[in-house]
Amino acid sequence: MPRPQLPVRVRAAAAAALAAALCLGGGALWLRQVIYENSVAGSIATARSQALAIASTYDTTAARVNADGGTLARGPVDCDIESDPAHCMYDKWYEFPYYGMGISFAVVDNQGKVLLAQNQLAYYVRESGLTFPATSPHFLFDRVDVLLRPARSGAEGQLDGREVTLVSYVGPSSTEDLRTTVYMLISPLDAEAAVAPVDHWLRRGLPAAVLFVAAVAWWAARRALRPVERMRAELARITAADMSSRVPQPRTGDEIARLAATMNATLDRLADAAERQRRFVADAAHELRSPLAGLRNTIEVAATHGGAVDPEVLRTGTERLQLLTEDLLLLARLERTAPATGKPVDVAAVAEELAGERRYRVPPDERFTVVAPDPALVLGREEELARLLRNLLDNASRFAQERVVVTVTKPAPDVVRAEVRDDGPGIPAADRERIFERFARIGEARDRGHGGAGLGLAIARDIAERHGGRLHVADSTGGACFVAELPAI
Repeated sequence: MPRPQLPVRVRAAAAAALAAALCLGGGALWLRQVIYENSVAGSIATARSQALAIASTYDTTAARVNADGGTLARGPVDCDIESDPAHCMYDKWYEFPYYGMGISFAVVDNQGKVLLAQNQLAYYVRESGLTFPATSPHFLFDRVDVLLRPARSGAEGQLDGREVTLVSYVGPSSTEDLRTTVYMLISPLDAEAAVAPVDHWLRRGLPAAVLFVAAVAWWAARRALRPVERMRAELARITAADMSSRVPQPRTGDEIARLAATMNATLDRLADAAERQRRFVADAAHELRSPLAGLRNTIEVAATHGGAVDPEVLRTGTERLQLLTEDLLLLARLERTAPATGKPVDVAAVAEELAGERRYRVPPDERFTVVAPDPALVLGREEELARLLRNLLDNASRFAQERVVVTVTKPAPDVVRAEVRDDGPGIPAADRERIFERFARIGEARDRGHGGAGLGLAIARDIAERHGGRLHVADSTGGACFVAELPAI
């Protein structure tokens, strides 16, 4: 079984929600990444300036001696405070840069020994045995990523198990042995705090925004489909008995308006077809009633009075009834079958053959002349094309006085033109389309007495249109001129 499809409104809402999630979520993630990277870049720039300050301050003898206490003293470090206390009195004290602040740094000598550590780096040096490499021989900044392991004592640190970035700076020194390296910790907590508002929006605002977009899409799709529902309701009220109603057509000019226009055009065609079918049934019943009534009267008179039935009357009535029935069946078959396809057919040869048959009839009909200088090939069914020409010749034979001229030419490389011209009374211009209607007769000269039921020209036009061509009555100085134009091959 085919998989059931979701309603249009559900699909529209789902598509809008997916698009909103991709656009808003993708934009938020991009913004989060930009903010995170900018925060990290700012922290690195700040760490470099702080490393410079620490390295320049620590590169003094007094600093290296007193830094563990958190303060540095300016003055000689080789004084003897017991023998010369005045000489060891320092007149200027200052704090070590960033000491006591929430900045994590470590000063390491050229052997990797930690000389001074503060905050998070001091904690992980002391508790988890964090080590640093030996001092690089180059005076430059560098970055190294390290994993901060949990404390050996089991205590929980703020950055346990996190990989962090250390910005290192090798400070200048007069001797290689005194060279130190400053490591500044770039905590990921600062960048995470910077993107926290975006994360909050992603967790709460994004689902709400997606649901809002889905609700708006649902409402918009429902509103857009209201004309379709009105069209459906109107179509449900249309029946075969009354096909006068039409669906409302919006003035929006969009696909729904074009759908309404197409539906109304289809209803027009269906109404026309239904009306033609009703007329066809009524006319067929009327036409069949006459020969059947004649045959019945003949038989009843013979049966009542005991006389013999006139065979000629029976033959004439039966032939007329048979021809009418065959024409009706042919029309029904032409309406049911698909457009004609087949093999190449030489229309000129078919015309020659049909005209030749009439010369061998008893009595022979010598009125027909065929003018076909070249072959004229058409793609189609030979029996249908022969029926088209035969109906035109039959129609002309009823009204022609002395001659019927059949001309088959190719006025263009892609057109075959067959003309059947007679010298009869002709057809008024006002009736040149009506004669192609079923059971249509015009004037006293074209009545039932001439042997036609009014279906031959209708069948001929249907065959021409099924072969991609057309059949019409052309202007003529005398008599009637029927022209069939078919696509050539």
